[in-house]
Amino acid sequence: MTRQMHFAAFIQGVGAAQGVWKSPRTDAAAAMTLNHWVEVAQIAEAACFDAFFLADALTIGDQIAADSTERPDPVVVLGALAGFTQRIGLIGTSSTTYNEPFTVARQFATLDHLTNGRAGWNIVTTAIQAAAGNFGSDPLPAHQDRYERAEEFVQVVVGLWECWQEDAIVADVASGTYGDLSRIRPLDHVGKFFQVKGPLPVRRSPQGRLALSQAGSSGPGMRLGARWADLTFTTQFDIESSRAFVRETRSLATSFGRPSNALKVLPGIMPIVGATTAEARELANEFASYVDIDKIHAFLSHHLGGVDLSGLDPDEPFPDITDQLPANASVSRPRLYIQTALREKLTVRQLAQRMAMSLGHRPVIGTADEVAQDLITWFDAEAADGFVVIAADLPQGLRDFAEHVVPRLQDRGYFRRKYSGSTLREHLAS
Repeated sequence: MTRQMHFAAFIQGVGAAQGVWKSPRTDAAAAMTLNHWVEVAQIAEAACFDAFFLADALTIGDQIAADSTERPDPVVVLGALAGFTQRIGLIGTSSTTYNEPFTVARQFATLDHLTNGRAGWNIVTTAIQAAAGNFGSDPLPAHQDRYERAEEFVQVVVGLWECWQEDAIVADVASGTYGDLSRIRPLDHVGKFFQVKGPLPVRRSPQGRLALSQAGSSGPGMRLGARWADLTFTTQFDIESSRAFVRETRSLATSFGRPSNALKVLPGIMPIVGATTAEARELANEFASYVDIDKIHAFLSHHLGGVDLSGLDPDEPFPDITDQLPANASVSRPRLYIQTALREKLTVRQLAQRMAMSLGHRPVIGTADEVAQDLITWFDAEAADGFVVIAADLPQGLRDFAEHVVPRLQDRGYFRRKYSGSTLREHLAS
C-alpha cells in the first residue's frame, strides 16, 4: 500500500485508565523508575511505532488521592531514553503558556541531536487554573490570549532553530575556523509577547527542522496545528466526525500554503485486547471497576471545565450543560464528551466511567483481529492517518497491542515491518 498507518504510543504512569495502579497487571512503584520507561519505549520501538509520546501537566489537581497522576518532566525522561532506543521518535509536551521560547527551542534542539534526529515537540497551551498558581500567574490567561501567545511562541522557536544554516559548522583546522558566523544569524524578534535576539547556541536539527505535534481541537487549536504541526492528536468517538475533522484540518493546512497531507491526523484510542471478545470485555470491565465512583462529581467537573456537577444524580441521564462551560476553559473536548453522552444516552455514572477508563478517548475492545479491523475501517474511510495508542495498563496493555494487533496490520499491508528512515520526520513521511 502507498498509504500506511502511523502510531504514537501515549505513555502515562503505569497506564492511562484511572485507578489502574490497583491492578495485579501493574506495579505502581515502577511509575517513576527509568526501567519502566525503557521497557515501554522498547516495546513500542520493536513494533516500529513512529513515536513514543509523553504528555504533561503542570499540576496534579485533586485526583492524586485516587490515581497515579505524577507528571515527570517529559524532556528529562526522553533525554534518558535517548541512550536506550535507536529508531523510535521521542515526542515531549511543553506548554507555550508557562515557558519561554528560547528555553524550549534549546531543550528540544539538544534532545534532537542526542537522538540523531528523533525528537519532536508537542505544542500545547495550558487551560488549568490550578497551574497558574505554580507560575505566579493569576488568573489564567484568556483562551484567545493563550492561543495568540502560542502562535508567536512557535514562530519564535522555529525561527531560533532556523538561525543556523546547515553548513554553519565548518571545523576548518587550517584556517582555525570552527563555526562560520556568516552562516549563523540573529533572530531579532520583537512581538507582542516576546523579544528574542538569538541566535540559539545549538546547531541546526539533523531533521532540518524538528517534527512538531499539536493536540488542540478548538478553532484556534486547529489553526495552530494546521499552520505548524506535522501530526495532530485528537479525540474522536465516531467515524463520521473524525472524517470531518480530517477534512477540515487538511483544508486549513492548504490555507497556510501547505500540502493537504502535510500533517498526519491521529485520533486517540484505548485498545483492550483479549484472546476472545468476551475476555477483552471482561478486562475492560475490570479496568472500569477501578474507577473511584465516590469522586464521580469531582472527576467530571475537572474534565468539564470546573462546572459544579455536585447536584447530579449519578444514575440519571447526563444533561446538556454546554452553555455552562466556562469561556476561559478548554472547550473542544468537554463539548465532545457532552455530545457523546447525549447521543448515546449515557448516565452521569456511565460517562464518568468511560472517560476515566479510557482517558476520555475511544475504547476499542475485542480480539486482535477485531481491533485491527476497527482501525482499518477508520483508516480506509480517511477518518485517521493512524492512531495514538493509549494503553490502559503498562507495560502489558501496550505489549498486547504491539505483539498481537500490529502483526495483523503488517500482514495486511497497513503498517511497516521495519523502519525505512532514521529520523522522526522520515517516519512520518513514509
